[in-house]
Amino acid sequence: MAQDVVVDTAGGGIGGAARWRSELDAFLERGVPGVKIVGRGRPLTPSWLLRREWLAGRARVVVATNNASFACRGGERRVLLRNALHFLRPSEDHMLRGMPRAFRAQIPLVRRLLGRADLIVVPCTTMAERVSVSVPSAAKRIVVHAHPVTPAGARTSSPRPFILVPVVPAPYKNLGAELAALVATLDKVGGPMEVWVTARPGDLPGTLARHPRLTMLGVVPYHRLATMWRHATAAFYPSSVEAFGYPLAEARVYGLPVLAPDSAQAREIAGRALVAYQAGRLGSLEQAVRQAVQAAGRPVEAEPRAFERGPYFRWLLGLPADLPIPTVQESHGIPS
Repeated sequence: MAQDVVVDTAGGGIGGAARWRSELDAFLERGVPGVKIVGRGRPLTPSWLLRREWLAGRARVVVATNNASFACRGGERRVLLRNALHFLRPSEDHMLRGMPRAFRAQIPLVRRLLGRADLIVVPCTTMAERVSVSVPSAAKRIVVHAHPVTPAGARTSSPRPFILVPVVPAPYKNLGAELAALVATLDKVGGPMEVWVTARPGDLPGTLARHPRLTMLGVVPYHRLATMWRHATAAFYPSSVEAFGYPLAEARVYGLPVLAPDSAQAREIAGRALVAYQAGRLGSLEQAVRQAVQAAGRPVEAEPRAFERGPYFRWLLGLPADLPIPTVQESHGIPS
C-alpha cells in the first residue's frame, strides 16, 4: 500500500541535524500511521537522491529534510532548508574554503532542486532572506517556521558554575578565536566560572585547549547535552552563519542567558534569553559576560512552549488536523 507521507532524513549525523531528528523521532514514537521514514543514517549523495524518488512511490506528501528537494515523486513536494552554507551571501563565500569539495558541489544542485519544491520551509527570517537572494524564483514559496525544541525538564542549579558552548567545530565557525576571547574575558572578570565546550582538544590551539577554565567534552549525544542545558549557568554561541541556531532556542526554552553576537536572527530565536554583544569587541563581550553572570542570579523566564513539537510536525508532514498532538509534558525519550 502506498504511504501517505514519505520523509527523507539522509545526511547530517551530528549537530543541529541530529537535534532536529531527535524531535522527529519523539513525535513518531507513539506511532503515526501513514508516515514512512527513508534515508536514516545515510549520507546525502547523488545516488541516494535518485533512489529515494523510487522509494517515494505515489505518496501524497514527500518531505526532504536535508535541503535537497525531491525532484519528481510526490503529490506535494516539501523541502526543509537548514544549512546556511548552501545560501551564503557574496561577502561570506570565503567560508567555503575549508569545506570539502563534495559539499561545495552540492550548492548548485540544492539551489536547482528548489525549482521542484512546492513548499520551502526555513527556520527563521534571516534564512528566508538568504534563500530569496540566492534563488529569487523561490521567494513566493518560502514559509518561515522555527524548528521544534522540547526541554528535557526544568533547570536545576549546579554546584559548579559553567558556561556551556554547544558548538560543533567547523572551519567557518572560527571557534578557537571566539573561545579565546571568552576565557580572556572571564579571567578579567574573575570568579570560578568554567567553560564546557563540545570540542576535542585537537579542535583548538594547544595553549587554549589546556586553559584551566576549559572542559573539553568532545561530541556529546543529545540526551547528555540536555542534562547539561538543565544545569548550565549560561550559554555561549558565537556562530553567526547558521540556518537556525539551536543553542539560541535551547536557551529560550530552558530560561538560560545566552551570549551571542547581536543580530536579528539571534533576537528572533533567543528572545528574552539573549545577552547580545558586538562581535570582535572585547569590551562589549566583557559587558555581556558580566550581565549574563548577574542574570544567573535572576533567572530568565523559561518558555518551554516557544517551539512546540506537535503542531510543527503535524503541519510539516501535512497530517490531519484532528491528530493528537504530543505536549511538552509527555515523554520524549530523554532522561532527566
